[in-house]
This record gives sequence, structure tokens and C-alpha cells, in this order.
Amino acid sequence: MIKKLLIVLIIGGIIGISTIPMWTAKMADDAFANPGLANSPQKIKDALKIRMYVYMYPDARKISEKAVLYFPEAKELPYFIYTAALSSEKSNNPHAAIYWYGYFIELFPRHEWATQAQNNYNKLKALNTTN
Repeated sequence: MIKKLLIVLIIGGIIGISTIPMWTAKMADDAFANPGLANSPQKIKDALKIRMYVYMYPDARKISEKAVLYFPEAKELPYFIYTAALSSEKSNNPHAAIYWYGYFIELFPRHEWATQAQNNYNKLKALNTTN
């Protein structure tokens, strides 16, 4: 009985993990379809957190960049910009990461993540700039 239960739990976990792209895309699509709703930026943030957690960096970058355009006044804007930078960096796109980290530092110089953004910016700039 325990073996059967364990097998069912493993299969259920695999199915659950395999549906992450589908339901996080649905969350984001719903939020982008209804940008006037108060909880839309939070839905995007939740979808991004999940995608970043499961290493879906290119998809997270696309969603976060779109969120910057759709929700420029949202309180989640720093998260969207920083996620665009971090996901660009993690998906081996240093030039996009440099842009987004620079934009983050420009808009939010006193944010709690500003020091980390500046460090990442400086590191990427040094590694990816030719003299």
C-alpha cells in the first residue's frame, strides 16, 4: 500500500511540475488582459517568482519586460525591472542584463536591491565591454 501511495505521489508531483509553464502563463495572460484590475501586477509577480524558482529564465524575462510596459506605475515595478535584469543574466544575455540593471539603478538608487544591482552591473560591464 505504501509503495502504491509513493508511486502516486511521485507521478502527481511530476504532473504538477510539468504544468507549471501552462498555469503560470495563464496567470500572466489573465493579468495582461485585465491591466486595470488592482491585483494584476501581483499576479504577474507571482507568476515570475514561480518561473524564476524553476529556472525558466527566458520566459521570466519576456513576462517581466512586458510587465514594465503594462504596469509602469505599479508598486511591483522594481521587482519587474530587477527580474528582467536577473533573468537576462541567468539566461546568458549580458547586454540585456546590463541595460536592465542600469535602468533599475537609475530609477531606484535607494532601493534595498540597489547595491546588489550595482554590483551585478559593474561585474557584467567589466566582463562584456571592449576597450
